[in-house]
Amino acid sequence: MSGVLTLAPRLALGRIRGARGGGVLEVMAVLAFTVSSFLALTVTGGAWMLYQRWRHPDGGILGGLGMGPAAVEGTLENYVILVVGACALLAIPVLNLGAAAARLGARGRASRLASLRLVGMTGREVLVMSVLETLVQAAAGVLFGAGLWLLSLPAWQAVSLQGQEIAPAELILPWWLALVLTAVLLGLAAMSTAMGLRQVRISPLGVAMQQTPRGVRAWRLLAFVLALVAFVVLSRFFNPGTLDLLPYLLLSVMVLIVVGSVNLVGPWVIQLLARFGTRTASVPRLIAMRRIIDDPRAAWRNVSAIALLGLVAAYLSVLPTESEALGASPASVLIITDLRTGAVITLSVGLLLAATSTLVNQAALVVDRAGESITMDRMGVPRSVFAATSRHHVLTPLLMTLTISIGVGLVLATPFMSEFGINAPGVALIGVTAALGLALMSVVTEACRPLQRRILDNAARHND
Repeated sequence: MSGVLTLAPRLALGRIRGARGGGVLEVMAVLAFTVSSFLALTVTGGAWMLYQRWRHPDGGILGGLGMGPAAVEGTLENYVILVVGACALLAIPVLNLGAAAARLGARGRASRLASLRLVGMTGREVLVMSVLETLVQAAAGVLFGAGLWLLSLPAWQAVSLQGQEIAPAELILPWWLALVLTAVLLGLAAMSTAMGLRQVRISPLGVAMQQTPRGVRAWRLLAFVLALVAFVVLSRFFNPGTLDLLPYLLLSVMVLIVVGSVNLVGPWVIQLLARFGTRTASVPRLIAMRRIIDDPRAAWRNVSAIALLGLVAAYLSVLPTESEALGASPASVLIITDLRTGAVITLSVGLLLAATSTLVNQAALVVDRAGESITMDRMGVPRSVFAATSRHHVLTPLLMTLTISIGVGLVLATPFMSEFGINAPGVALIGVTAALGLALMSVVTEACRPLQRRILDNAARHND
């Protein structure tokens, strides 16, 4: 084991110094862990603030809402219900970003570790080496994310909720909750790394020979259908007019299960549709579709953040925009304003998640396919084909899945449609979110072109 601890930093240093983008992936991994921890702390801090305001309301909140103590308690409980729903929507994308960081450069890392297996290193030593490397990145990202979160706290004073400005001290988490959150992020990083190395532990020769991984199976579709049907059936017993916390907590758990099932079925859907996409005379499109079929999980990770953002936008499209929808009480205008603020914050977090996740996954795909790209370049394939292939590899599955995710988001919003319905601003919200997502993906795809160029220009083997 001491040999593993000695060898791990040397291999990591060699990866950073490599000409095929290893150093870029190290930076990307730390960036992804930083953003995921920053957003996890931000979202959890907001939920903790609203919970504390509900349990211990002060005079400022009572005056802002203009209600008596009894009515204020019920209204503040509704805020907690809403933030629990927002956390359920954002939990999967936040955790996906941390998992994506742990898988960065998975193919290159697997090939390196498979070579070590072939020269006599045990599977346990390979696992420990890789998990240690990932945990160092994750710990650095969590520290940077926590520092960024602390620096951002004063900026929240510009936001007002419940008729009162957000004080930075309200967003500070208790030590035990911060510790639990950190443990979840680090544990997810270690688990994602261990799961990503299953092929190395089982068959190092298969990894070294670049054998195609197994495709995803149709049972994912069955799991998705069952989760969606269960939600539709159980939501019939849900009454949005019942403002008790427990029913909304159960609804949030159901929403989380459906969002997780979308994340499960996504690779199967784009793999299926990519098979039809191979019937084309366009070389870049054909290469992109074959790459999707070869690794649909990686293709899904590339677009999942935007797809799930479309789901969030569709879910939020039923939010009321007129105070009359909540009655004629003096607090209605304030509540509607807070709902809009919460929707903007949720979608902003989603866009930041999507931008980081897409950039990280796209850069990882460029580096993982460095050998293939170099071979094609030496065969005389024009470099413009690489850019066109990347666009097809990203935008085609995104258009496929964005339509499905928006539909699922509308299904998740059905318990509230009888109460509020979809209005024109809600439709505009879906359209704007989809347009921003497509534009964001196009920009990120183009942003990876310098990395692709660097790999092709530094293809010489320096140890010859």
